[in-house]
Amino acid sequence: MKMFCDNIEATEATQVRARLNKETIDQYREEIETGAEMPPVVVFAEDGSQRYILADGHHRLYAHIHADLKEIEVDLRVGDMHDALEFALQANRAHGLRMTNADKVKSVKMALADPELAQRTQQEIADIVGITREAVNRISRRDTLDAAKDVDGEPGESEENKPENVRATKPEPTQEEVERGELRQAASLVKALPYGGEETIHLELTPDDVADLEYISTWCAHAVLAHRTGD
Repeated sequence: MKMFCDNIEATEATQVRARLNKETIDQYREEIETGAEMPPVVVFAEDGSQRYILADGHHRLYAHIHADLKEIEVDLRVGDMHDALEFALQANRAHGLRMTNADKVKSVKMALADPELAQRTQQEIADIVGITREAVNRISRRDTLDAAKDVDGEPGESEENKPENVRATKPEPTQEEVERGELRQAASLVKALPYGGEETIHLELTPDDVADLEYISTWCAHAVLAHRTGD
């Protein structure tokens, strides 16, 4: 079915991309203007509601708008904002523009901020977004550490709020520096835990905790071995 573009709510709440890609929008617009047919965008609306939430097809919608088209083909489904978000998180991993690391981080944060998705296990969220459970764990822990800094009265100033001259002169960390910093941060947290005795034995571990510990144990063993052998 067709729907007026102006009636579709292309909300940031279901835009899992870190940013829209102008080149992709222009490419789609050119294809549309030469007669190409695009897959329908996916829209969710609750029964009887006139609120049509775009779940998949932001680039295609804007391409139609830039091509001065008033209507677009839609796949209309029944559901609310949560349903639209869950669909969006799964759709972007499977087709269209390849997801960047920033897209993946934003997707996980959006999933963790959703009351229903936040109740899922890390593996379930990883399956929805299309990344590893370890990556979900890493992003989740990083957010927890940032929140702790805010509570301690030492909030980190966001890049968006910094003066232009500060943003321009701040050197971008290398991937190795980022990973080394994350490793040191994780190690400091582990070393703060009680070691041995009844306190450790009686820790109530969830399946995710056990999986994390198994992964960490294997990773550490390989890292130490590689360092000692020079590989």
